[in-house]
Amino acid sequence: MFETKFIIKDFPTDVYKYVGEIIEKAQNFEKSYKELANLLKVKVKKVENSSLNKLNEALKKENLISQKEFENLQAVINIRNYINHTFYLEHFQKQYESISYDDHIKYLEKYLNSAIYLIFEATDVIDNKIDYIKGKNIKRPTIFDYM
Repeated sequence: MFETKFIIKDFPTDVYKYVGEIIEKAQNFEKSYKELANLLKVKVKKVENSSLNKLNEALKKENLISQKEFENLQAVINIRNYINHTFYLEHFQKQYESISYDDHIKYLEKYLNSAIYLIFEATDVIDNKIDYIKGKNIKRPTIFDYM
């Protein structure tokens, strides 16, 4: 499947560090998404101030992405938003309510690794589209190609 990037050895410090890395990569995803929207001249007021949800919906409405791409990208946008806005309340502060400490650490590792992996893959999807528009013959294979 994918290589494990995050291993929590020093809780909670490692979680803070890994979430920071995910947010950094999610910002790269957002930057690429907004570049794509600008290149395609998506009809929104200001691309730079638009949310990824709004851009994704506009791309779909204008038939610039397929339904499958829309759904895959929407899922990654939801993960990104969850990490940015809800993760600490849902997974971090309520850490021991229903499972053991060790199981919770394993769960956090799996969740954080899955999140960054999907953000990397979605960024590649968007970067592939940007490269195609710019006339580059680069095609990064992604997990979404096989779904």
